[in-house]
Parts: sequence; structure tokens; C-alpha cells
Amino acid sequence: CGTPTESWGEDEEDATGPSTGRSSRVPQDVALEILSKPDLCVFTVPPRAHIPSAGFFHCSETGLGFEVSTAVTVEYEYGSWAESLSPSARQEWMVAGPLFHIRAEPDTVRAVHLPHFVSSGAGESWSSCQIAHFEAGHMTLETPARIHLFHVVLENPSFSQLGVLWRKMRSTITFIPIHSLVLIYRALRAADITLHLYLIPNDHSLRKAIEEEETKWESKLIPKPPQTNALYFGSQYEVSGTSELKITPDQLELCYRSPADQQPYIELYMTDLEEEIKLHMKDRKDGKLVWKTFVRPGLVSPLARGVSFVKKHREQLRRRMGVIYPILARLRDTEAMNSDEEEEVLSRQCRRKEMNEALLQLVERKGAQAQEELYQTLRDTDPYLVQDLEQSS
Repeated sequence: CGTPTESWGEDEEDATGPSTGRSSRVPQDVALEILSKPDLCVFTVPPRAHIPSAGFFHCSETGLGFEVSTAVTVEYEYGSWAESLSPSARQEWMVAGPLFHIRAEPDTVRAVHLPHFVSSGAGESWSSCQIAHFEAGHMTLETPARIHLFHVVLENPSFSQLGVLWRKMRSTITFIPIHSLVLIYRALRAADITLHLYLIPNDHSLRKAIEEEETKWESKLIPKPPQTNALYFGSQYEVSGTSELKITPDQLELCYRSPADQQPYIELYMTDLEEEIKLHMKDRKDGKLVWKTFVRPGLVSPLARGVSFVKKHREQLRRRMGVIYPILARLRDTEAMNSDEEEEVLSRQCRRKEMNEALLQLVERKGAQAQEELYQTLRDTDPYLVQDLEQSS
């Protein structure tokens, strides 16, 4: 499941006081056996976590934790609040973390630790925290045994669907501080330097949904500290940067949207990135700075776009690249190939496909920079071919 994302040790403090009754074992990450296939429903064949012995175990992929009394296999996957929480319940309750389908043998799990994204600044509102338990279309509420900074504990659980809810205060949620994240992706299939900036609650299911959506654009996550100051649902946050940046729109509202829905983002565009840019996010109401970072040229390298293009369309390029001399001349001018390598390609003049194959083998052998040069050269010398290939994928 990866590396733990927060402290789960014995001396961790509860949001409402010191922890008690914790396992004496050091937390261990659970090895996930992913059994589901892309074309199979995950409800039919869910992921399985094989927990090898009694103790306390944490899955950093989801934020879930389990205190178990014996070796056990636990099946779990994300559920849907949109399908489970009724419209009337949404008037009273705020979603405060992912919803999970969990399955395990009875009497094997002593406690389950469910992630939430409400900040400790909520103070006296901790009493508003409840765990929703859905079974046969009916919701019951259970009070957690303990509340920690990033998770709540339900002891002796019975499993079906479980998730954390927070009672709304005064019919609004704007006074509840939220652990929030800023994620930045470089959209490699978009024009020039295009970044997508997301502002979301710290919810593993939302991060996974964004990652899956950005994968369609062959995007690259730009590694930056994602945590912000505690923010508030319904508040507007404004993003600004250097004058060369085109920012559309220039603000985002922090809100919870189902992972199945499109998550809102800000598009940051510039034609090139030669120097680092500084990004700020401020509360639109009072101008308070809530997050900032620097984006440096090396972090948004466009080279992966050329590699992806050559890999995805290799067979079409071998068959459809036309007059090769202008391509070779451009690659030689950019020093992506030397005269000997040019002669190597031209030595196969008997068939166009063989020359194209030789060229593709050459740039693949030389690496990402050479493949990027080929991609940019084709955009200039044969733009209709590039457009047709990119639109067909």
C-alpha cells in the first residue's frame, strides 16, 4: 500500500485527548492484491488486503487502518456518497471523508480507522462527528470511540458501507475548517506549457479520481507540497502568478464533489517556461495567503510528450511519414542527429517504410530529447499528420 501518510504511533494525540487502548505493535503497511480487471466491476472482484498477523495495519493508498486480532483478509473499495446519502440527509450532514465498502470475517477486526478531512481547528464541533453505516439502503449513525487528526476510530465494527459525516452548524458548513490539498498537473497533450491546478479536500478517493482523469491527457503530476492552511467549504480562493501566465479562471471554490464528477480546476498557460514562476493562493474575502509554491522549468519538462507520441503512434508513423529529407535536415540542425546517422537512415532508400523505421529506431535509441525533437519537427513539417494522429487517440 505504499508509505504511511501520517503518524499512527502509540503516542499520537487524539483531537479530544490522548489515545487509549491502542495496539502495541508498530504499524505495518498492508500488501494489496489487486484482483479486479479494468473490464470487471470492482464490486464483483474487489481489492484484497492480506494482513498476516494480529496488530495494527495501515493502507496509505486509502488512509484506512485496521486493528485485527488475527491474520485476516480484508476486502475494501470506495463507495458512492451520491448514491447512498439521501437528499434529506445532505441537508443535515456534511461528507467528511471517503465512503468505503469493507468486508471481513466476523470478529477478526477489533477496530477500523476511517480517514476524514476536518481540521482540528473545528474545536468544540468534534461532537458533531458521526460514522454513517449503510446497510440494505438504510443509514444508521454510530459515535466514534476516538477522534484523531486525520481519522476516526470505530470499535467492534460490523461491515458494509462506512464513512465519516459531520453535522452542519446553523445549516451551513462555512465555519468548519477543512484539511485541503493543491495538486498541479502538466497536461502533456495540451498546447505549450499547460498546467491544471486543483483545490480539493484531503480525500484519497478524490486524488485517485483526478489522477485517473489526468491520465487520459497523459499528464504528469508536478511534485509540490500539496497541503494548504485550513480552508473552508464555500469560500473562494484566488490564484495569481507571474505576468506571463494566463490563468483561467483565476479562482476556485473549495467544495466536495463526488469522485465520479469532473473536479474543477484552474488552467495555467504560458508559451514557454525559461525561468521559475511563483504561484500564490489567497482567500478572496480577506486576501490572506493560504498556499504558495515555485514551479521550476525542470519540473515541467515537455520531453515526455515526444516519447508518448512516438510510442503511441509508432506504427502509423512508420507507414505514414512522407518526404523524409526535411525531417532529417531539421533533426541535423537541432543536433538531434549527426551526418553519419543521417546517412544510416538514407542508406535504406529502397523503401519509405524502411527509412521511417530506421529513423524511429534512431530517435528511440537516442532517448527522450531526440524523440521530442522528432515530434516538434513533425508538428512543423507535417502538421496535418500530427493533428490526425492526436485526434484519433
